[in-house]
Order: sequence, then structure tokens, then C-alpha cells
Amino acid sequence: MGGEEVSEVRPFTPSSYQKYVDEGRLMGSWCTKCGALYLPPRPLCPKCGCRKMEWKELRGEGEVRAFTVIHVPPTQMAGKTPYTVGIIKLSEGPSLTARISEEVQVGAKVVAELRKEGEKTVFVFKPLGSTSL
Repeated sequence: MGGEEVSEVRPFTPSSYQKYVDEGRLMGSWCTKCGALYLPPRPLCPKCGCRKMEWKELRGEGEVRAFTVIHVPPTQMAGKTPYTVGIIKLSEGPSLTARISEEVQVGAKVVAELRKEGEKTVFVFKPLGSTSL
């Protein structure tokens, strides 16, 4: 993850986003008119209505703004409890909901790492400086 802009043209769809994740890249959409950055990516800027969006790679570093520990999971997470889910405010601006690998506090600095789960690749955040996932 490096904060680079991407010249390849891909549609702003969930499958394009997942393809980037599978490649190890956390991508958002950037509005060329007002500069707003969105995650998940979207083809239209909600702020100014512009349709000239570009893919932008995000560093995957941020801060925990809120979190909860899940003890009764949805079906696809059965057998993996308890696990932590939080709202992460990325250093570039957007926030996202994501899993967190270990115990944290609100305000903790975190970084995204890839985790392979079956056929799918997902980002899981861990505290900066942590060596385990």
C-alpha cells in the first residue's frame, strides 16, 4: 500500500474493489473536481456530483474511532468468535468498518494487513507496532 494513483481504468464496482484487495491494494475513489476521497469507492461524488472519479491507493494506516466485540456472529463468521470490529478513520480521510486483529482502545493507531480467508482476501487492522495477526 503506498498512496499512489492508478492509471489502469477499472469500473467503480465492488468486484473491481475486491480485485484490488486480492492484489494487496486498499483503493478508494478520488473526485477530480472537489478532491473528496471515498471508501468504499463510488463512481459519483456525493459531495459535488462529479462523475470524473479516479482510483487512489490508500496507505491503510489510521485510528480506531469506535469498536465492538462480536460474540454472536453472522453465519459466515461462525466459530470465529469473539472478534473485534471497529470504525477506522484512515490518515487520508475516509472511514471504514473493518475487523481488528487484537484488543485495542479508541484512539489506537492501526495499520491494515491482508488475511486470506478461504477464496477471499480481506484487510484486517492491527495496532501499529504489533507483530501478530
